[in-house]
Amino acid sequence: MAATTTSSVIELIPASQAFVANRTTSLGTWVLAGFVDSILMGVVLCQVMTFFKSGRSQEGFGRHYHWLVLLVTFLSILKTSQAIAVVWVQNVQDYMNPDVARLLVAKAWWQVSTPLLTGIIGVVVQSFFALRFYMLVRNIWLIMPIAASMLLGFAAICLQMNSILIGDAKAKVMWLLVHLVCAFMTDFFNTVGTCYALRSRNSSGLESTTSLINRLLRLVFESAIPPTIVAAIDLIMSQTLGPTHLLWHLVLNYALAKLYVISLMYTLNCINEYRQNVLSGERVTTSGSRGNRSINKRGDDVELGHLRTKPDQVYVQTQIITHVSPSQGTVEHEDRPLDDVKLSGWQPDWNR
Repeated sequence: MAATTTSSVIELIPASQAFVANRTTSLGTWVLAGFVDSILMGVVLCQVMTFFKSGRSQEGFGRHYHWLVLLVTFLSILKTSQAIAVVWVQNVQDYMNPDVARLLVAKAWWQVSTPLLTGIIGVVVQSFFALRFYMLVRNIWLIMPIAASMLLGFAAICLQMNSILIGDAKAKVMWLLVHLVCAFMTDFFNTVGTCYALRSRNSSGLESTTSLINRLLRLVFESAIPPTIVAAIDLIMSQTLGPTHLLWHLVLNYALAKLYVISLMYTLNCINEYRQNVLSGERVTTSGSRGNRSINKRGDDVELGHLRTKPDQVYVQTQIITHVSPSQGTVEHEDRPLDDVKLSGWQPDWNR
């Protein structure tokens, strides 16, 4: 008895056939973006645990930091959940239904809003660094360009999502360009402005002040460079890949959301680490050339931005030196000024 074999052929419309044929771009980009997001989510959770295990300042803005950390942690988890949902629906639920799966990128609100959620996370983190810059300069006019760029970028990403929903591909690419340019410029202004403000404070000539400012400058660059570079590459990819491969920019867009949060958490954890070193007496400053040392145990935190803007002051200490004259058997007292101790024009305080 001869065996018979049957085969089934699924007829797809041209658009769905192209979706399946280009599955490396149409489906693979979302999978890789989900992998990157999940890996970076682990880094975020480790940093959040480090933050809550360390001592936190309970004065000034410090007491609000834990709410900021909770907010960005919630947004990060929401972003990762979104990535998992997209991959699950496209690659599992609609695995055999490309006619539906190909439309999700333009119709499903939870998939269309992927760049929007990245923009929300970026605005939260950029607002924090803009506030730190304002605490340094105390000049509202210097903050206005940063605020304008940040708000324009957020408005652009909202318009980009609207362009996707109405099917305007040209407007979608244009608003994405505006958003990425504004995001890059905001990061650039925050970084350059903060570095300039710190450098302008380094006028006292004290070794301890110079060391502190150099440490803060390293912190600024280390926290700002990763998201700034990724935003720049994302911008270039979105404008050079073309419509067929445009979705590849989503891999960097997912990474950018987590890099913003990692940048924020790295800054806060460095602040807490330095504060703990100060409280434990590890920060020792030398005053004068006579070897007198003073250990800072007041809990002063050198937090980025909480600076007192008092004018330069010069304090002169007087040391009483007692001379004993062996020949006359008398005791003489002499007032002699110690080396002048010039204080810097700003006194950083972590606790504010």
